[in-house]
Amino acid sequence: MQKHILLVSFLPPMAGTGSPIILKRHLSQLELQGWKISVVVPESSLSNTNKFSSSWQIIPLTGRKWWWPPVRRKISGLLKMRLPLWRWECEQYLLKERPSVILTCLWDIYPLLALHLSQSWNVPLSVIIHDQEEVWAKSEDERCRIRQRSLTILNKAARIWPVSSELAKVYNLNNTEKSSVLYPIPEKINCSFVEWKSNFQSHPVVAHAGSLHPFQFTNFLILAQTLQKINGILLIIASGDNSTLTKLLDMCPNVKYHEPFEQNKDVISFLSDNASCILVSYSFSLVEQPWAATSFPSKLVEFSKLGLPILILSPRSTAISEWAERNQWLAHITQLDNAEILNTLVKLTNKETWMQMSDQTQKFALHEFNPERIHSQFVFELPDTVF
Repeated sequence: MQKHILLVSFLPPMAGTGSPIILKRHLSQLELQGWKISVVVPESSLSNTNKFSSSWQIIPLTGRKWWWPPVRRKISGLLKMRLPLWRWECEQYLLKERPSVILTCLWDIYPLLALHLSQSWNVPLSVIIHDQEEVWAKSEDERCRIRQRSLTILNKAARIWPVSSELAKVYNLNNTEKSSVLYPIPEKINCSFVEWKSNFQSHPVVAHAGSLHPFQFTNFLILAQTLQKINGILLIIASGDNSTLTKLLDMCPNVKYHEPFEQNKDVISFLSDNASCILVSYSFSLVEQPWAATSFPSKLVEFSKLGLPILILSPRSTAISEWAERNQWLAHITQLDNAEILNTLVKLTNKETWMQMSDQTQKFALHEFNPERIHSQFVFELPDTVF
């Protein structure tokens, strides 16, 4: 019988960034392997811009019917009353069919529905964790509520994939057989590793692609000012409507920017032609960016396929710094020290040291960060019940 996966998510799997694109890539691969795909998402998250495979079954969750009690995240009783109503909606779409596995991403209240469906239908639940949601809580009460909700779901799950061992530790998963670290799967693109170019020596280009937050300003300013000393450029791919970017462009003549690309393959192509190094930057204050302690940057995995050196700016006691130190990453800076930054940037202009950094990236791109390897782990560890 055909295997059938049911994803329950706060957002639909779709192109872009974060969890939605990761989910989309895994589900697309499963479809190619013969799986049936069903997706349960809030009706409000669906739009004409969402593009799904025509064979995917989309089950929109109704936000409200006049005879339904309202949902209030602060009131657990109202949530419990809503779950069987949503289950009934799912069953109207599925009819008598049941999935062989249920998948969810740990964020918001919808994993509670995934758990409810798992227990009601006796179908194993698998959970992907990309972030520690309670870090974004606005009060201690909300933090405790989110954490308790997360622990309830994880305790009942058959398989759990945290994105880092530090995130696993937060939820006491390090010593459980049902948990293993799963890196964010990159897009499957055939591209050649970038080779050394002579202009890397005279005009190094460090490139950032992705969100640009106010707490990154200091890192980017110091990096741009240091690059200026060696005739280098800080290239930023981000929306032009960004106050942090505006300040950098005003203060640093060697900061250049490009609007975001619609497709990932176009970003890769642009970076391949224009960059000599990729930047992964975290705030050096965990007060400003507390999720850095446990999150793992998908851009490190995504852009490793270029084979370019990757410069990591991150304080110690973060998941990415722990990873970098374990792997003796050559371009890893743990404090905003101008001399250390300059020394590392100068190495990017030397062919021998650039090649050493590039070789390190290529090694991970071919092995730990290989999309086929990551998806194979996902499929191998995915528990399922065939009816």
